[in-house]
Amino acid sequence: MAPNEEIQSLFGQFKEAHSRLKEAINIKEESDIKRDAVIKRFEFTYELLWKTYKRLARLQKLDYFNPKSCFQFAFKSGLIEDEELFLEIIDARNKTTHVYSEEDAKKIYNFVKEKVINAFELAKKKIEELVNKSN
Repeated sequence: MAPNEEIQSLFGQFKEAHSRLKEAINIKEESDIKRDAVIKRFEFTYELLWKTYKRLARLQKLDYFNPKSCFQFAFKSGLIEDEELFLEIIDARNKTTHVYSEEDAKKIYNFVKEKVINAFELAKKKIEELVNKSN
């Protein structure tokens, strides 16, 4: 697979995951199942986003191997506007693997609803602009 095709494929997966995350957030009825679905879909979307950034960096002959460095690359490249927010997003993602309390799960759920979904939407638009320029 050519590098550009690889990015298109990965970015397509990110867009689909982002759409599914929005779908879960937009479910009217609040429930534990909805909360858990939003958190799980957040995890998938997050993973695909940082891996998309990793591939974009690789096109520039840069190697980054973890989410933080990939998000820093994206910030320096103008693909992310709010670096601090993405540091909070990294922290939230790290907590999802260790959430044992209802209170923590609710905090992450609310953070995803209030901030992450919009940050991912903006990231999607910035990547689309970049990809469209290169085509």
